[in-house]
Amino acid sequence: MTDSFTHRRRSTRGGSEGFSLIEVMIAVTILGVGLLAVTGAQIHALRGGSHGKHSAQAGVIANSRMEILKRSHWDDLAPTAWTAPLNVQIQVDSPNGMQVEQVYAVQWRIINVVVGQTRSLDVRVQWNEPDRPNRSLTYSSLRFNLEQNL
Repeated sequence: MTDSFTHRRRSTRGGSEGFSLIEVMIAVTILGVGLLAVTGAQIHALRGGSHGKHSAQAGVIANSRMEILKRSHWDDLAPTAWTAPLNVQIQVDSPNGMQVEQVYAVQWRIINVVVGQTRSLDVRVQWNEPDRPNRSLTYSSLRFNLEQNL
């Protein structure tokens, strides 16, 4: 009778002692798919951060050039078509020394809107990214001749 009782105890405990190999394989597969999805999302977020960083840097460069044009004397702002590109390099510190992270090409043009009174100022910044070439950002503004009455 003791053998019969022991056998029954084992059979009731047998299903709850651990996981079968199939259950472990399914769990590992689900975990792997989940980790791949998280990795893909992380890579996408890093790329998005890089794109945003480059756009922000281009905005700073364009704004800086626009401020120079706005503060220039009226007579120094002769109407012109797009100027030749001026390259601006953004450098970062690395273990190997300073390295160029991104190169931006800056151009501007000045157009008379009302001769002697108003000029249109446009600043364009262009750059390339590995997976998004020919990126550009343009700032436009009007400049009034406040110096004509001086």
